[in-house]
Amino acid sequence: MADHSQPLGIYTLKPWHAAKKWQQEQSPIPFEVVLGEYLKDGYVWSSPGEFVLGRTAFWDGEDMIFEGNNHNCWVVQLAAGLNPMKRFLKVAPMKLEFVSWQRDGSQRWHVWEWNKFKKKVYNNGKH
Repeated sequence: MADHSQPLGIYTLKPWHAAKKWQQEQSPIPFEVVLGEYLKDGYVWSSPGEFVLGRTAFWDGEDMIFEGNNHNCWVVQLAAGLNPMKRFLKVAPMKLEFVSWQRDGSQRWHVWEWNKFKKKVYNNGKH
């Protein structure tokens, strides 16, 4: 089996550990607290190759709304590993209209229509 962990000197980080390291460096909220929230009210994918924390929300074109249940968007909180977004598109419990994330603590939402993002990730839709 191929090892898809990320190199760190002579050691390697598994995707979940890379996500934990990033969380520790970027936020005062402990990784274990965030993971617990997503285990309770979100979606967690962890494999030897990828790690993803996601949850659903409603994207109204300007704001991300987490309350209610008329959700049309996946919000990816943490993703690490070998192309974790490609894996997420395969394993997400359901397809929604949009996929989104924020980068490095930025308040700006990166929002893509699911099908357009899939084409981008899969090199114009080809596997």
